[in-house]
Amino acid sequence: MADLLPASATAQERALAEALARLSGVPVPVATLWNPDACPAALLPWLAWAMSVDQWEPEWTEAQRREVIRRCVAVHRIKGTRGALERAVGALGYTVRVREWFEEEPKGAPYTFRLEVEVDDRGISDGLYAQLRATAEAARNVRSHLAGLRAVSTVRGVLRTGTAALGGAVLRVLPWQPGEVAAPAAGARTGAALAAYHQITVQPSGGEHG
Repeated sequence: MADLLPASATAQERALAEALARLSGVPVPVATLWNPDACPAALLPWLAWAMSVDQWEPEWTEAQRREVIRRCVAVHRIKGTRGALERAVGALGYTVRVREWFEEEPKGAPYTFRLEVEVDDRGISDGLYAQLRATAEAARNVRSHLAGLRAVSTVRGVLRTGTAALGGAVLRVLPWQPGEVAAPAAGARTGAALAAYHQITVQPSGGEHG
């Protein structure tokens, strides 16, 4: 590049041209730098700035930072909606539910909403509360106002149930005992029988009589 300078170029201009020539030869992994999953951790704040991330906290873990950058495009596309709220707060690694004023029982103040955040075993601190509130404020629409944030803890476990059925019969065996025998009364009856017969003697034939 120094060869392209005019003959009247100063020494400083020629030195700058030589430095820039060497700098242009340094490989810049553009595809890696713009990828929230592959970007070096030290450069994530600059990537977040380039992607117009609304809320950024230095206390976030690296996983939370990458997730916030990963979701920022989807949040900006629907910014000001219920889905944007859920995605923005959900990028911090928490399950969030949005309850509009007309979903409250009784109904809340018009054009307000509340957030229910499941904090599991990590709990919630003042710093986390402030981060969640700031994230929700950045993603909400202008008309709606955050009326409150409630932390909900869910306990998961294994429930085991059992049942047993028992059935049977009781049989009692006793010695036999005759009961009373009753015969109905009947009138007197008489009966008679007559037997008659003849006796015959048969002698053999051909004998002499004296």
